[in-house]
Amino acid sequence: MTDPKQRFSNRVADYIKYRPKYPKGVIDILKRDIHLSSHDIVADIGAGTGFLTELFLDNGNLTYAVEPNEAMRQACSDLYGSEGRLKIIDGSAEVTHLPDQAIDLIVAGTAFHWFDPIETKKEFMRILRPDGHILLIWNVRKDDAPFTAGYEEILHRRIPEYEASKHRKFDIDLINNFLHPRKMKTQVLANSQSLDWESFKGRTLSSSFMPKQGLLHDEVLSEMHDLYHRYQENGQVSFQYDTIMYYT
Repeated sequence: MTDPKQRFSNRVADYIKYRPKYPKGVIDILKRDIHLSSHDIVADIGAGTGFLTELFLDNGNLTYAVEPNEAMRQACSDLYGSEGRLKIIDGSAEVTHLPDQAIDLIVAGTAFHWFDPIETKKEFMRILRPDGHILLIWNVRKDDAPFTAGYEEILHRRIPEYEASKHRKFDIDLINNFLHPRKMKTQVLANSQSLDWESFKGRTLSSSFMPKQGLLHDEVLSEMHDLYHRYQENGQVSFQYDTIMYYT
């Protein structure tokens, strides 16, 4: 299996262009529930290209984007490097290279399922201030419409790794145990993407489990092309997401 820290190296361009970002309502919820202010110091762990980091930079927070993948770090720098409040760190969830008790809020966007939970919890407790908070967040595709149900069916049938990848993300017992003894709260926000064929293809190819080339790649894209044309309206299909927040 590909090293999780390297598996997105050849997908960065697709990731930037086609992955969904996080709704600004995330900040509103954190302001209300944990009294997030612009003075809080944030660490985005597994920051990737910086989609979640962007929300906190816009909120005025000094934000450490901790990312082990060089290509992702470079993309984050290209996108947000002009922001004086951004500090990009070559580190991982298990070894962040951040100082002891320096962080008010640790966040992880669509990344926690790649972490070693035992070593990561030790590291989070080391860098987090005693009254600090943790946010784990995912954009979860809604599969209750015919188009997205069809997309899901193709992935289940054609990509052996897909099911294991999906289950890793939402082991609620693991998340709850990770955040223990802090009490876990959950919030769900609506999110969406409208995609033409090229964007839909790029969104599909941005997934870590999707082969980048070869016979399976061609066969899956052929089925996705048929699915797109079956459900497109005015050249667009809609991906609906739930943005799910687990936080202390």
